[in-house]
Amino acid sequence: MDIANGHNNMAENDLNDIVNHPKHYTSGSIECIDYINACKFDYLEGNIVKYVTRYRNKNGVEDLRKAEFYLRMLIERESINGNGDES
Repeated sequence: MDIANGHNNMAENDLNDIVNHPKHYTSGSIECIDYINACKFDYLEGNIVKYVTRYRNKNGVEDLRKAEFYLRMLIERESINGNGDES
């Protein structure tokens, strides 16, 4: 692949699908990014949704571990902010 030409063996429509509508995010009836935006999720929440949404179609357990990483950060943040269920 010629770096200067990017994905030089791909049609423009194929490149747009990979960038704008990748298959690992479009397997359901709503795209992951649309759901994240509609719910007004922040960075941590959005990443959790992103990785859980795509794990079956992209990186399997690796994506679940990434979701777990962001979930642990979210739990810590919410606990510090007094939004936890801990006494």
